[in-house]
Amino acid sequence: MAPGTKQPFGDEQKLAAWLAFNCELGDVITMRQLRAAIGGEDGPNEAEHLNRRLRMLRQRDGWQIPSARDDASLGHDEYRLDAKGWYPGSGKARPRLDTPSDSVRRQVFERDGRACVVCGVAAGEMYDDRPGRRVRLTLGHRVPGKRLDREVSVNELQTECARCNETVRDELPDPVTLPELLPRIRKLPRADKRTLLEWVRAGERTKSKVDLLYVEIRRLSAAERSLMIENLEKGAG
Repeated sequence: MAPGTKQPFGDEQKLAAWLAFNCELGDVITMRQLRAAIGGEDGPNEAEHLNRRLRMLRQRDGWQIPSARDDASLGHDEYRLDAKGWYPGSGKARPRLDTPSDSVRRQVFERDGRACVVCGVAAGEMYDDRPGRRVRLTLGHRVPGKRLDREVSVNELQTECARCNETVRDELPDPVTLPELLPRIRKLPRADKRTLLEWVRAGERTKSKVDLLYVEIRRLSAAERSLMIENLEKGAG
């Protein structure tokens, strides 16, 4: 039962509680396990909307539960627990449901060129440091940690990948260490080392004219990008 009421927990709350108290970070869980975990006395819960409940845990409650769509190392109907979000008994208020409309989502994605504004990856690309893990885009507030008071307007939202999403910025793995980086840096050509040195000294990566043009091209419509490709093919030939 939900605290202070006679109402039974819904599937989302049951899922969150079971994951919080029965699973550790990094555990791989199957759909069958999840259905059995929230099933009643009559047997495993076979509700077709279970996948939607998992998506709600990710979008609303801050859980990170990648599937085979996100990580090719996972099998069909397998999920991995990467970060825990809100759950009954956590002692925190549940985040308010403020899901943007489809229209708002489209506007934000189009405005941001369908790429994460934090790290720059685009939908469908692979993460450089995680081969096999495909980028999935979502929306986040420009100012993290303000879900209870922020609007879901176009101006308040930005495009983010699942790794950079505001609900998990504090749940990312520990950053790489200097001993881990040095061997890779030593293998770079001298010219690349000089470029890297300039970036580190400046505290930012200097973008070339080609980089800047590519960012702008990504914001073109599909038809305009096709025309751009034709023009580039003629000019580069």
